[in-house]
Amino acid sequence: MHSDIEKLHEACLRDLGDPQRWFSTGGYPDSLALCVIDSIYSTGAQYATVEKIIARYRGYRATQGSDADTDGAVDLLQNIAELGGPDSWATQIGNRRPTSTTANAPLKSVAVEQVAEALVALGVRTSADLRAVTEEDDRREHAKIAWCGVPGQRSGVTWEYALKLAQIPGARAGRVVAAYVARQIGAVSAERAAEMVCEVANSAGWDAFALDHAIWRFGSGRPHQRDLVS
Repeated sequence: MHSDIEKLHEACLRDLGDPQRWFSTGGYPDSLALCVIDSIYSTGAQYATVEKIIARYRGYRATQGSDADTDGAVDLLQNIAELGGPDSWATQIGNRRPTSTTANAPLKSVAVEQVAEALVALGVRTSADLRAVTEEDDRREHAKIAWCGVPGQRSGVTWEYALKLAQIPGARAGRVVAAYVARQIGAVSAERAAEMVCEVANSAGWDAFALDHAIWRFGSGRPHQRDLVS
């Protein structure tokens, strides 16, 4: 009888096609600022909206002679301050979406500022700092608690997504990926699904982030082979 890892591997071979044609995982491995912005604004929104916010931030930083793709948390906080605080930043860079549907919920721009402040308070200023923190269980948990303590971030979804954007292995799979794994082998936790995706990638000699992204594209109904895009 095939093991669950073998079953998942066979499903990936059947569904995802040639790994050489998988799409790039994207993300911002050198920009903690963009990881924070993207992860917080991505919930409950069309991704095209997030792309526009990222483009505005990049454009503004470019006018200052800076590269948003290397910005850390301190750079992000300075940008928010320069533009007059999170309310003004929301109008000029972000948008005015709230962190939740709760009455008087703060804007997502407030969450962006508070997450950046929480990370800096823990000594996490860059993506490299975040990678170092996540290599130690205690420090990783402290960073997660600080992040999830910000309004609208309690579920941990944005924390896990930020890790993915920084190309850091997360503790659990996203909803689409977890559902794909469950369809192949039966009910599993999001944590176990993430482990299994990594195990399949390791056994097949694939990049774990690329596999996760390919599964997400397939499960989302998006093109998952580059030359299939018109």
